[in-house]
Amino acid sequence: MSYQVIARKYRPQTFAEVIGQDHVTRTLANALETGRIHHAYLFTGARGIGKTTVARLLAKALNCEKGPTKEPCNVCPACTEITNGSSLDVQEIDGASNTGVDDVREIRERVRYMPTSGRYKIYIIDEVHMLSTSAFNALLKTLEEPPAHVVFIFATTESHKIPATILSRCQRYDFRRIPPPKIAQSLKDVAATEKINVDDTALSMIAREAQGSMRDGQSLLDQAIAFAGNDVTAKTLEEMLGFLDRKAIFDLISAIMNRNSAACLNQLDEIYQTGTELTQLATQLLEMMRHLMVVKIAGSAGSTTDLTPQETKQLAEFAQNVSSEELERMFGIWYSGTEQIARSPFPKMLTEIYLIRLCAVTPVTSVAEVISRIDSLVGTTSTAPAPTSAPTPTRTQPAPAPSARPAPSRTTTPSAAPQQSTAQNTSAEWESFMRWLVGERPQVASIFNHGRLLSFAENTAELEFDARLYADMIAEADRRTQIDALMKSFFKRPIALKVSSTNGESGGLTKADKRQKATKEALESDIVKKAAEIFDANIHEVKTKI
Repeated sequence: MSYQVIARKYRPQTFAEVIGQDHVTRTLANALETGRIHHAYLFTGARGIGKTTVARLLAKALNCEKGPTKEPCNVCPACTEITNGSSLDVQEIDGASNTGVDDVREIRERVRYMPTSGRYKIYIIDEVHMLSTSAFNALLKTLEEPPAHVVFIFATTESHKIPATILSRCQRYDFRRIPPPKIAQSLKDVAATEKINVDDTALSMIAREAQGSMRDGQSLLDQAIAFAGNDVTAKTLEEMLGFLDRKAIFDLISAIMNRNSAACLNQLDEIYQTGTELTQLATQLLEMMRHLMVVKIAGSAGSTTDLTPQETKQLAEFAQNVSSEELERMFGIWYSGTEQIARSPFPKMLTEIYLIRLCAVTPVTSVAEVISRIDSLVGTTSTAPAPTSAPTPTRTQPAPAPSARPAPSRTTTPSAAPQQSTAQNTSAEWESFMRWLVGERPQVASIFNHGRLLSFAENTAELEFDARLYADMIAEADRRTQIDALMKSFFKRPIALKVSSTNGESGGLTKADKRQKATKEALESDIVKKAAEIFDANIHEVKTKI
């Protein structure tokens, strides 16, 4: 007898033998047991995960001498003929080779006749999405009102290409990718039956490379046995498939995490000399960086990765000295690099450049830290107590800027002590307002900081500015309405704000002149310069609301 490949030799013959599709097999088994048999089924999912296999099992279950049954006997003539592919009542059609309307018309002619020996005439159309629009239209009427003895089973990897009119007339079953541990365990059972020695690391590598496809995993095992004989190891798999040694990948990641560009380039050169495809290296490194992010964020790789416990521990050590933000930036850089390396005529040169970029990623400054440093520039302090009458602020209250404090009081006599006490109370209340205003409306607070408080009574406050520009800005209707609302919100009472200036240098300026003056002051401001220094930025434009 000629050799039979593993994928065909170990094809499941019962619903119970199907791996990773319990949600499908359970539903079909229950439907067969209760007699709720639909006239059209659609099996969709990735390649090699059991769509055609389950379609044949369903055909057996329907035409078995004991059927319809959820457990076909696999010994009766109907079952054996379906297993051998010789049944006249079960037709397997390749949708990619029979795409035309004439092919569908032939099916329409055949469905009128009763099955020769079985209970149902079953049509399994693989890759049904390849049918033309005309072919789908020709099939539509038959699919809508099929004879009682006909069952259609469609299989496809691209269900989105099937017309909605066809989808709505089918029971749809979405097949899932098979988890790597289940593929590895199945291959281990196959190897034991075949009396082949395969170590666990090799099985994990095959299962990972299969990407959820049992058929791909079985084919890789077949290839590995042909390459290595009866002893399949991780080393032989690396030689056969051109895999990169995992240790080399981890050494490369270690150099990246230590920001050692020289070590990265040396490691890359060693990998390149072994003949490893740089596209494969880029893909494996990208996958490992993804695992590193998972370990950093989730604390444990769990079932979301295919890492061994030792590899998970090693990645956790790498993740200790790097932030999630840095890892995210690194992943983005290398993702872009992987795409370009695959297309570049100079992959080694490009790989070197992107490794250097990874090593150049610097720690990310948090937004809270940046805000704190900016607050310190305007003379604020995070330790100033919040006022009892003010609304609860959303962050730590900054202290008032020096220029916003009240004007110095004149020398007082002992008899003026009560008035001095009152002035101190109102001064403290105004300072509390200024602290609150910096957090709520920094722009308004910046304008106030250019003035001096002349007086502050129960319902009035007076500010004096050296430049009339700021007095004019407060006097604008929209801003004045905003200021009145802010003061009422803080003081819990309306406050009449009066503004004046010591000279009228800006009183008759046009809006263009005012914008020019405000722009100049902004560019010359120490606060603006220091803020630009914090963000390592250049000032390209100044926008004003004048």
